[in-house]
Amino acid sequence: MVLALARPWRHPKTGTYWFRRRVPKELRPLVGRSEERRSLRTKEPELARTRYLQAAVEIDERWGLLRRSAAALAALAPPPGDVLECGSDDPVSELRPKFRSFEGAPDRIVTAPSIVPAPAPLTTGSVPWRSIFDTYAAEAKLAPSTIKRWTGVLAALEEAVDTDDLALVTRGDLIAWKRDLLAAGRDPRTVRDAYIAAPKALMNWAVANGLLDTNPAAGVVVAVPDKLRLRDRDFTDLEARTILRASLDPPEPRLSRQHAAARRWIPWLCAYGGARVNEMTQLRGCDVRVEGVALVIRITPEAGSVKSGKWRDVPIHPHLVEQGFLEFVHGCGSGPLFYDPARGRNGQAAHPIYKKVGERLAAWVRSIGVDDIGVDPNHGWRHRFKTVARRVGIDPSVIDAIQGHAPRTEGERYGRYPTDLMYEAICRMPRYDVGSDAATLRRS
Repeated sequence: MVLALARPWRHPKTGTYWFRRRVPKELRPLVGRSEERRSLRTKEPELARTRYLQAAVEIDERWGLLRRSAAALAALAPPPGDVLECGSDDPVSELRPKFRSFEGAPDRIVTAPSIVPAPAPLTTGSVPWRSIFDTYAAEAKLAPSTIKRWTGVLAALEEAVDTDDLALVTRGDLIAWKRDLLAAGRDPRTVRDAYIAAPKALMNWAVANGLLDTNPAAGVVVAVPDKLRLRDRDFTDLEARTILRASLDPPEPRLSRQHAAARRWIPWLCAYGGARVNEMTQLRGCDVRVEGVALVIRITPEAGSVKSGKWRDVPIHPHLVEQGFLEFVHGCGSGPLFYDPARGRNGQAAHPIYKKVGERLAAWVRSIGVDDIGVDPNHGWRHRFKTVARRVGIDPSVIDAIQGHAPRTEGERYGRYPTDLMYEAICRMPRYDVGSDAATLRRS
């Protein structure tokens, strides 16, 4: 089929106009493809014609440079039988290649004219992102949730530039896409950490594996302003008591047994241990054990996502044992404590149900009146634990070990923090008094 390339081409699905022009045969080895094409980023015919002409001028100039460079290189070719000679007493001619002729005068030196080197050839093949993303994800060991998120991002990029071929995506395309996302109200952090990060990582891998010559996303920056903070990020005493007191209320009839248990125990586990909420929502009965005088939970990537990718043991505060947490665990068996695996989305790893439990806990916290947007309804516990631990004088390195924060020095990476040492620190955390009697506290 003969394409009409002398005017803007309208994409049949998106309606966006494109510049398309065949590359002359003699330039294809230098250009690296048989057709120049780029999105004109408009659906308006008049604007498309203007942008088409601008693109045509730019490409004509580039092709002209390539032709001149090729001609200059051809002029360097020595006559048959000539051989390159290095070295000269002439300081200027030293900067140019020289050839010694074996025909005629044996000592005649021919100095080549100075030229601009021809640009390196571009990648000759197309690079559809879908055909390489699975390989990249497997090699990089991306989490299922990351694969799901980045697949959506790359599909959005394809829609924005009207091509799935990464070899055709330019730096200008990515910058324009970034601007469009920000103009549409996307959070700058989301644009930086997802919309730009995903293609940048994939293109970087493609360059490393010889599929692309350059990464057009390299150097594309999203300016992220610091968020205004009008309060501390940890729960106040009143907010903490409000959540813990509400956790003791009789569960709503519509709640599943697992989610009712999540409301009952997870706020207390986070209050006394400073863990991430989803580290608790994924907790299994087999992750809880008795070690000496301490009840210990193991936070492990085997159960679900752990930000550091490393397991850690965290002793449980005696107040939780007094409330009957161990009996609750024994009643659940060795499986998940706070969700039913059978209720997941067909078992897909990209939709772990324990994360949904965390989202529902956050919504519940907002519903009971802890609704200040300055504090995260789940992560507020993690900040509060640090504040309370400092108040009672616990060693900062022990606090970090309990919460799974990275060691601050290389020396702190050596050795380990014994369970008894962490248990002693946990026992120093003051008890939360929410005004309930022992019978109420032991209800599970």
